[in-house]
Amino acid sequence: MEISIDIGGVSVPVIDVTAAVVGSGAAALNGAVHLKRLGVDDVVIVTERLGAGTSANAGSDKQTYYRLNPEGGQGDDAASMAKDLFNGMGMHGDIALVEAALSSREFYHLVELGVPFPHDRFGRYVGYKTDHDQRSRGTSAGPNTSILMYGRLLDEVRRLEVPILDNLEVVDLVTVRDGGKKRICGLIAVDRTRLTERGFGLVLIEAGYVIYGIGGPAALYRESVYPKSQVGSTGIALKAGAAAQNLAESQFGIASTPFRWNLSGSYQQVIPRYFSVEGDGGDEREFLNDYFPTPGQLFEAQFLKGYQWPFDVRRIDNFGSSNIDLAVYIEREARGRRVFLDYTKNPAHGDVEFSVDTTPEVVREYLEKSNALGKTPVERLKAMNPPALELFKENGIDLEREPVETAVCHQHVNGGLACSVWWESNIENLFSVGECCGTHGVYRPGGSALNSGQVGSLRAAQMIAKRSSAEDLRGERGLMEERLAGKLECLKRLLASDRKIDPAAERGVIQERMSAVMGIVRNRAEIKSALEENKKMFERHKSAGVEDRGDIPAFLKNEDLLLTERGFLESALELLKGLKGSRGSFLVGRLDELVDLYIESAGRGIEIDIDESNGDTVVEFAYDENLNGRTRLVKARKIPSQEGWFEEDWREFREGKIYQ
Repeated sequence: MEISIDIGGVSVPVIDVTAAVVGSGAAALNGAVHLKRLGVDDVVIVTERLGAGTSANAGSDKQTYYRLNPEGGQGDDAASMAKDLFNGMGMHGDIALVEAALSSREFYHLVELGVPFPHDRFGRYVGYKTDHDQRSRGTSAGPNTSILMYGRLLDEVRRLEVPILDNLEVVDLVTVRDGGKKRICGLIAVDRTRLTERGFGLVLIEAGYVIYGIGGPAALYRESVYPKSQVGSTGIALKAGAAAQNLAESQFGIASTPFRWNLSGSYQQVIPRYFSVEGDGGDEREFLNDYFPTPGQLFEAQFLKGYQWPFDVRRIDNFGSSNIDLAVYIEREARGRRVFLDYTKNPAHGDVEFSVDTTPEVVREYLEKSNALGKTPVERLKAMNPPALELFKENGIDLEREPVETAVCHQHVNGGLACSVWWESNIENLFSVGECCGTHGVYRPGGSALNSGQVGSLRAAQMIAKRSSAEDLRGERGLMEERLAGKLECLKRLLASDRKIDPAAERGVIQERMSAVMGIVRNRAEIKSALEENKKMFERHKSAGVEDRGDIPAFLKNEDLLLTERGFLESALELLKGLKGSRGSFLVGRLDELVDLYIESAGRGIEIDIDESNGDTVVEFAYDENLNGRTRLVKARKIPSQEGWFEEDWREFREGKIYQ
């Protein structure tokens, strides 16, 4: 139902629904589909720009979906998968069990919707090994797996006639105190097509239940493989009082920069040539030779980088594949050079050029099985994965003729908003799904994020369907009108302020700061300094304004990013306080020290100290009412006992006790 209310002489639309789904990626759309199928008819999707999110625009050589593999020949089951997820450190065991138990259901849901996951002539959906995976649980519909998921889920949303409110940027989550606990009661959004109107395009959405699926904070880093259209809105949930966890845990990896795409899998396994140049394009050199003493060690590390794609400190010793990431990082960040991947020529180590005939056995065997024995990397890529080659050509880069520029990019946040086994936040009836939900720990198998997004949105829909059938939580109109009036005055002040800022320049400072201190090399001193800079910038931001109404959405997003950045920085400081070595996706130290370490090793390789002693803990972060950040370490919840008894489980299911 839509009506209008008068706020200070301004007419503001009010949309009154049972449930609102914020976001339009694969997780959010799946939540809307399940809500509708479970009988919650009064549901609406609210999105900034349909088709602009990560799942609708991202991928890799063959983008992986992680699920139980009944065809792996190893007796795979939910208990085994939950254990593997939990052993990634920093993940709650009950969440791991749910993601494992429902992975098959949601995988086959996607199959039924038309996502073309491959099967053999007997109908078996076979798999392959992905990152941090020994049971071949990975499967793929090609480079565009998540894009295909997005498309089929959107088709189903439209078939079910779920309304989509496009061009609405949610700027506030409205909560009410209910028995000492916060409960969501609605949203305030800005219609970006109506910014020039007196009311700045403000829209009020009353909803007793919210599925929050807005994706990760994609605009936090300078080097990012997220689509440019994705920004993220974690900060407004934090501002509303939602707790977060594991914000210091991210994934980084080698990606192309002109066209943002992960250079994983076959992009590495065909052994392209890495080279760097000065800023003016001169002094071309194959810099990886400085890091590996023999051709065999170099070519094997390059090959392994394909399915060991995320940077991992455990893969540095003994000339492991993560030395590739560090070498690229040093060339760019310490030496100011540009790095490229060339698929037209084979790499060479000294006088030894790569050849399939003389390469290490693990490389040769894989290329032979893939029938990818061409003389050049691009010929091997054509044979191994033609869609991966065509993808770049469709985006203006012909790998048969030109190199592609690359960097170590921010790719995924493993942390996010904290949740229960029903994906509910500490704010009652606010459910976070997809990347904005922090279900993952230090390590996660490739493709597990797609599974988590589908499973989590199913769980959220199930709980909402159960609760909404028993109670109507609407009726907080007075509170929401008060909050709406406050937001209207805030937007007016932006235009009236004497101190104008350029949102694009401000965002650039945030991204430079995060890339400098929260990438794959970190230390407490630099993070502390960045935190102080963040707080000062936030104070300046609060009293600043913009020249034009068109700058308002970017200005509000920067406030969101500043709040999110502070959560990242404070979480990292809490984590580093107890670490005596490197862990997961980051090396503890200074960049100049790392450069010196490689120079001193003279090609003999480096060894680093690794500390995984607190792998059974989770770093929680939350703001208080005054926006003071608080962090704490909590023990990860164990995997629940699975010794069920059918009659007892059946009784609890019938009586609805499973929702308690």
